[in-house]
Amino acid sequence: MHRYMIRSIALLVLCAGPYGLARAQDMPSRKSGLWEIVMTMPGGPMPPQQMKMCIDPATDAAMYKLGSNAGQEMCDKREVKRTGSTLTVDAECKLGDARTSSHSVTTFTGDSAYHTDITTKFDPPVAGQAGSTMVQEAKWTGPCSADMQPGDVTMANGMKVNIKQMLGGK
Repeated sequence: MHRYMIRSIALLVLCAGPYGLARAQDMPSRKSGLWEIVMTMPGGPMPPQQMKMCIDPATDAAMYKLGSNAGQEMCDKREVKRTGSTLTVDAECKLGDARTSSHSVTTFTGDSAYHTDITTKFDPPVAGQAGSTMVQEAKWTGPCSADMQPGDVTMANGMKVNIKQMLGGK
C-alpha cells in the first residue's frame, strides 16, 4: 500500500498539473520555496487532496523533465498552446489498457500561483468511470520550513516523501 501511495503522489504532482505534458519553453518557472497545492475532483468520490511541496530551480526542472518524459512515453498526441499567462494542453495517451484524451487549461499568476482545470475521458472506462474532472490550485506560501528540503512533499495526513530521492537524486 505504501508503494501505491508514493506512486499516486508522484503521479498527482507530476501529471495532474501543467508540468506533465507541456514543453520546456512553454513553462514558466515557479518561485523557489514552499508551495501549497490543493486538488479537487468536483462530483467525484475523492475528497480534496492537499499537499505542501518545497521546490528550488533544480527540483522544478527535474519534475518538468520527468513529467515530460512520461508524457512522451505514454502519449502519442500532444498539442500545447501558450497565450500570455494561459497554457492549454490537449493530449491522447495510453493508461494501461485504456486510451485517454485530456484537455487542460492552466492560468499562471506570475511565478507564485496557478490554477488548472483538467478534463479527461477514458475509453474503455477505468474503474467504472468514463471520465474525470480535476481542479488544481497552487500557490507559493513563502520560504520552505526548516524541516523541509527541496523535493519534499508533505500530504495533509503527514506522510512525507522526497521527489528528488524517488527519482534517484540526492
